[in-house]
Amino acid sequence: MTSPTPCYHCALPVPAGSHFTAVVLGEPRAFCCPGCQAVAEAIVAGNLESYYQHRSEASANPTALPVQLLDELALYDRADVQQPFVRHDGELAETTLMIEGISCAACGWLIEKHLRNLPGVAEARLNLSNHRLHVQWATRQLPLSSLLAELRQIGYAAHPYQADRAAEQLASENRTALRQLGVAGLLWFQAMMATMATWPEFNIDLSPELHVILRWVALFLTTPIVFYSCAPFFKGAARDLRTRHLTMDVSVSLAIGLAYFAGIWTAITGSGELYFDAVGMFALFLLAGRYLERRARERTAAATAQLVNLLPASCLRLAGDGSSERILLRELRTGDHVLVHPGAVLPADGRIVDGQSSVDESLLTGEYLPQPRQRGDAVTAGTLNVESALTVQVQALGQDTRLSAIVRLLERAQSEKPRLAVIADRASQWFLLFSLVAAAAIGLLWWQLDPTRAFWIVLAMLVATCPCALSLATPTALTAATGTLHTLGLLLTRGHVLEGLNQIDTVIFDKTGTL
Repeated sequence: MTSPTPCYHCALPVPAGSHFTAVVLGEPRAFCCPGCQAVAEAIVAGNLESYYQHRSEASANPTALPVQLLDELALYDRADVQQPFVRHDGELAETTLMIEGISCAACGWLIEKHLRNLPGVAEARLNLSNHRLHVQWATRQLPLSSLLAELRQIGYAAHPYQADRAAEQLASENRTALRQLGVAGLLWFQAMMATMATWPEFNIDLSPELHVILRWVALFLTTPIVFYSCAPFFKGAARDLRTRHLTMDVSVSLAIGLAYFAGIWTAITGSGELYFDAVGMFALFLLAGRYLERRARERTAAATAQLVNLLPASCLRLAGDGSSERILLRELRTGDHVLVHPGAVLPADGRIVDGQSSVDESLLTGEYLPQPRQRGDAVTAGTLNVESALTVQVQALGQDTRLSAIVRLLERAQSEKPRLAVIADRASQWFLLFSLVAAAAIGLLWWQLDPTRAFWIVLAMLVATCPCALSLATPTALTAATGTLHTLGLLLTRGHVLEGLNQIDTVIFDKTGTL
């Protein structure tokens, strides 16, 4: 049995009987669809066919890219639409575009070369690491919509890049947290080896001079861990003490701070125990736990954000004379009539005033079959029109839509603390208070029995009794569970539902399999 011929552009199998061909690099090549054929012909027409010689991976299939209608691209020529992301300097305009469909470094060469050959383009630079394209062009010679269409013609989808301040802040915090974790992990291993070398079990032939050097080396390695990696603990402890709350940060800061200063005393005097290895280990495990919790929360928030992205960026509004106009979603008003073509997403909640079709509501209701809808029926924003054109009268927009209500339910489920989490928070506070009181009492007792050991015993108690697992494990587990269930299609509207899952003995499904 012969294997199917791969498409010369995207490497997908060429269907039997396909006649989509084009001459590339002097030879006829087979393509799987007219989209790949058109892209290859555009590349050849621009004298850029050497792209196929230098690429290391197959190109993206044009049908896999987001659909961009010509009238939708024309919206980008409006000054009010360009205002957030286009900067003007004299006759030149400058913007940053996100590019979809990039598969290898040769794609960057193709995009830059093709755009620079266009009249009016002064500069085109693609950052392959984040797929952002920086473009300068003369708007009088080349509208932005034409520039986007040119990119689409060679097999790439582009849309304006607008920095989300919340997302950028979150990314910056993640990078900082990861650096703090990396510094703690790297330096802890080195400090641990230097500290272990001073233990009696290991320093059999260690000279007194080398013993002193190793103590100072351990101090030098631990200092960045305390003042850089552990900075969030000290800031959190200061904040909590100002508001008169006892939290895990208070206990952690006490343990790390006392252990560090005790290590300094030992390094200077040579008496006592070096706790530098304990400081690094403590910081590493706590930072790792917090970082994993942060990532779990991010994944859950990203799953919720996907619902908001179901709405289209624009829609067709019908005028009184029956003509249609492509407008941005933010320009739509309650009472407007919109035309929804087959394959388009409904932009708002409304009622059908003309037409009959089937609507795919699987992302919102779980019904996997499209549901028949006719004149007078209600339809929901974010659902997909399947069969024929519909005219819909807008009844709800923005925060008033059913889709926004689902998002609010998800956010409420993530923000509400189940009874288990509330109990864990209370238990950790009482446990922390008891630990501090017990440490103080036992410290006073040992001060009477053996003052030289009192401080070290209190320090060991603070390190050993920190309720880190209790404070970190519960919120991390609940957040991860909520996010995982959402990706599986299960919507939690109340956090306490998770606690009752282990008590379920009967599950009832309807005829479509919806829970």
